[in-house]
Amino acid sequence: MVDFEELYALETACFGNSWTREMLARELENPLSVLVCDYRDGKLAAFALGRVIADEAELFQIGTRPDLRGKGLAKALLEKLHAEMRGRGAHTCYLEVRSRNITAVSLYEKSGYERVSIRPNYYPDDDAVVMCRRL
Repeated sequence: MVDFEELYALETACFGNSWTREMLARELENPLSVLVCDYRDGKLAAFALGRVIADEAELFQIGTRPDLRGKGLAKALLEKLHAEMRGRGAHTCYLEVRSRNITAVSLYEKSGYERVSIRPNYYPDDDAVVMCRRL
């Protein structure tokens, strides 16, 4: 079981104020949620959070501690998340990512995601690229 305070601290370090404490707590209580974590030296190093509904999944967030980025943790964690989603019956996973987040888009493309569409002004300061991957 993940320590909520440690998870919330990492989520905030990675994404600022994208989720409130209450939003994250509610999502973790949802039986459709999928959370996978990676630990290094006994501390939370990375996490991936999504949800499975019927045969479709959605990746909400994947975050890695800033001092551990670029070491392949996110790619490995993404595969772990995909396996968990498949185990829950999902055949496809969707996500939205900022169009200017080249690092994330590259990670997703290397992990088998394809660009499906653009959602203009999805974020206050950017468009979203909608991506999809068969699981």
